[in-house]
Amino acid sequence: MSERHVGSWVKQFWHRKKDRRSRGGTLSKTVLALAVLWLVFAITHEILTGRFWLWVVPGVSPPILFAAVPLVLAILTVFIRSYRGAVFLTALAAFVVSMPSTGLNFSVLTHRAQAVQPGLAVSVVQMNTDYWGQLRDGTLTDPRDRDAMLAYLRSLDADVYLLQEHMQRVGDTAPPVTDLSDVAEVFPEYQAIAAGTLLTLSRLPVSEHAVVRSDNPSILQLPPPPYALKVDVRVGGRVLSTYNIHMPIQIIIEKNWLSWDFYNEIRRRHSIRKDEFAALTAEVSRNQSPLVVAGDFNTSPAMGDNRGLLAVSQDAAAFSSIVYPATWRVGGQLPKLWRNDWFLIRNDIRVDRFEQLDPQGNSDHLAQFVGLTLTDQPEDAPAR
Repeated sequence: MSERHVGSWVKQFWHRKKDRRSRGGTLSKTVLALAVLWLVFAITHEILTGRFWLWVVPGVSPPILFAAVPLVLAILTVFIRSYRGAVFLTALAAFVVSMPSTGLNFSVLTHRAQAVQPGLAVSVVQMNTDYWGQLRDGTLTDPRDRDAMLAYLRSLDADVYLLQEHMQRVGDTAPPVTDLSDVAEVFPEYQAIAAGTLLTLSRLPVSEHAVVRSDNPSILQLPPPPYALKVDVRVGGRVLSTYNIHMPIQIIIEKNWLSWDFYNEIRRRHSIRKDEFAALTAEVSRNQSPLVVAGDFNTSPAMGDNRGLLAVSQDAAAFSSIVYPATWRVGGQLPKLWRNDWFLIRNDIRVDRFEQLDPQGNSDHLAQFVGLTLTDQPEDAPAR
């Protein structure tokens, strides 16, 4: 090989190597930029979620996204030549910042069996009934059989049922169902307490019931108030307060997303939801009895609306082995990536069983079955 050919080959090799380095450097810089942008977004999200009305739009993202994106960024460090440490640390920081929004049940890492204490057992089921067996037309509709739904609920044999969407859909309104004869036929030994679109059934003696905001000024019709129903039941010699919750949705997806009406509706609903959660949190904080707060919050972990309430209660899902306790949407059309349904406890309650159940075609939400024990504490014991 001549000296000229050798020189040409070396030059070509050197240029190809420079090109690869250039492409590798560009990829590394791109991944680093994406990691930094995601960290900025994650920090902004944690500051604004649940506080700024418009932030509900990015807040409707599946919560698992806040764990998946940092994971993908961390994996990409294998394929870049430069800034690996910077990308990994930035991705880790974004994940740590976003932990409350991921929807992951981190308690599975530390969960231990609770010490057995004597107490009074009670079982509670929560389920969104999907317009009481789909008494509606519109977006995301499903065929339902109301008799099958009632039979399904009856088969769960719970002491207390906290049911939402006891209503029908008429245009842009959702009037409550007022006829309870179907319930009386299937649950003859239960007392039915209805308030608006909320329905609580109890075969335990009911001592008192009231809506949380009796002076609610909301003029929403989808759904109409009230949004929280408190029913006190007797469990042995103690009182268990149950709060049946159905918060208004933030976004009416049927509306035109390019119209001012769409965003004005978001702003109005944000204000109403904020006041509802504040009133509920204050009510729960004052209540010294063992209590359950459960229902369709229409709030995912990424939305932040219920974090004040979470601060004064315990999430029953934390006592389970479910890593990602999503509850919606069941039955297709959308993947089950959101947790809209919550089950919270407070004051001398032990969770013995927490299950998310397939509604067997009777709802687009999972049902929650929770076995509880009211631990032996005097009724004047301090809240905790």
